[in-house]
Amino acid sequence: MLAAAGSSPPAPLAEDLASLWLLDPAVTFLNHGSFGAVPRALRTAFVALQERIEAEPVEFIDRRLGELLTPARTRVATFLGIEPDALGFVTNATEGVNAVLRSLDFAQGDELLTTSHVYNAVRNAMSYRARQTGATYVEVPVPLPIREPLEVVRALTSRMTARTRLVVVDQVTSPTALIFPVETLAAECRARGIELLVDGAHAPGMLDVDVDAIGCTYWTGNLHKWCCAPKGAAVLWVAPERRGDIHPLAVSHFLGEGFVKEFDWQGTRDVAAWSVSGQAIEFFERFGWENVRAHNRALAAWAHDLLCERWQVEPVSPPEHTMLGFMATVRLPHELAQRFATPLDFQKTLYARERIEVPILAFDGRWHARVSAQLYNRPEEYERLAGVVLRHAGR
Repeated sequence: MLAAAGSSPPAPLAEDLASLWLLDPAVTFLNHGSFGAVPRALRTAFVALQERIEAEPVEFIDRRLGELLTPARTRVATFLGIEPDALGFVTNATEGVNAVLRSLDFAQGDELLTTSHVYNAVRNAMSYRARQTGATYVEVPVPLPIREPLEVVRALTSRMTARTRLVVVDQVTSPTALIFPVETLAAECRARGIELLVDGAHAPGMLDVDVDAIGCTYWTGNLHKWCCAPKGAAVLWVAPERRGDIHPLAVSHFLGEGFVKEFDWQGTRDVAAWSVSGQAIEFFERFGWENVRAHNRALAAWAHDLLCERWQVEPVSPPEHTMLGFMATVRLPHELAQRFATPLDFQKTLYARERIEVPILAFDGRWHARVSAQLYNRPEEYERLAGVVLRHAGR
């Protein structure tokens, strides 16, 4: 039986979609959200470009870099609703966040504000920069379950003070897989004269992103997750009034010669991932991005309801799925914490014994599983996870 809470899973957009990816068919892969997965056709294009560059490395890296990057920048910028000259390439969203944090001058008493749903790498980057500068790192608890998006806004605004210099918030949270209301939060920050950095690591592809419309000061997002570009493809956007102040982590030859020029040249790098990122966007256009988003959202919502029902746990997000994208975080049966030492121990067991790849994490003192939904996933994979977890819980 594949019914979840009286609903049915969405029909696949095409037959045998799994064959378009390189994923091992022996693994139940429910963790696209961590690092993405590159389709076969894009992998071929990526390797071909690497070989082309290696045939004439000085010619392409030194003299024809713009030829490689400009078409991709233009395509990605259009996809994200920004101007090409506002887009800098980085290797991942964490690097984008670090580029902003390291470029800004913080002073004793300044506050760097975020939520308890922050990605751990960003948590570390913020607290590290605060220690360097004498600023204060403030992490605001937003407990689960969340019943409406405005709970996030109220929690953050209640902790904003005259000393709050920068707010960092996830557009889609990593541990809890929730879409946060960044546009509303941006308006609250602007009204208080506070800069906002949006960590959009999961946003490109999952959401119909219009960066200019958000109203934030800084935005960074990955292309290797839900756009399925090769690893190392991500972007950073900075508002015009701040663009001249933000520099890449690797300051190199073109310091002060323009945002795009500085971020294009960060030393000797493999630029192939950036160069084919536009082709990654085009890969999904064969299905239509609206169709892809509708399918993946429906599959994630169906899987969420299925797992909550099978495990008899309370949802951590609104019942209408208004805060869910292509992922869902679901509380696990409480017995697992008595049978396994840590969430990571259980995650390793699922992979080693069951060949199921899914993140298991602790949040608010409870263990959770975060499942992803991409075109290649099938309803029976979530059914299998549901049963395996119950077996390990001893039910």
